[in-house]
Amino acid sequence: MESTNKGKRGTAMLDPAKVLIHDDRRDTPEFLFKIIVNRGYKAGFAKDGSEIIAMLSNSQYEVVLTNGGYRELNNDQYMQLKSSSVFIIGIKNSHKQNYTMDFKADLYLPRPLLISELWQALKRPF
Repeated sequence: MESTNKGKRGTAMLDPAKVLIHDDRRDTPEFLFKIIVNRGYKAGFAKDGSEIIAMLSNSQYEVVLTNGGYRELNNDQYMQLKSSSVFIIGIKNSHKQNYTMDFKADLYLPRPLLISELWQALKRPF
C-alpha cells in the first residue's frame, strides 16, 4: 500500500520527496521551506555547502534545491556532492548565469523563481 500526503491545496502526492534547501540569500531558505512544507513535502535547509554535505550523509534527501554557492567546499566534498544520487535543482540568477552553472545540476530554474515551475520540477521521479 502506498502512503499519500495531501498538501494544503489538496493535491495528492505519493511519498513526497524530502527537499534540502540552500540559498545564499538570507530570506530565501525560510520562504522556500515554508511553501515546500505547506505543499506537503518534507524539507530542511543548509546554510552552506559544507552543511549540505553533512546533512546528505546524515539524512535521506531526494532533492537539493540550491543556488550553488560552494566556494567553501574542498575538492573531495565537491566531488561527493556531484556524485551523490540526489536530484539537484539549481536556481540561477539571470544577471549571474555562470554563478550556478559551474556546478552540474540536473535541472536549472531561473530567478525570479516561479513557484509553478518548482512544483513541476518536484513532480519528477527521483
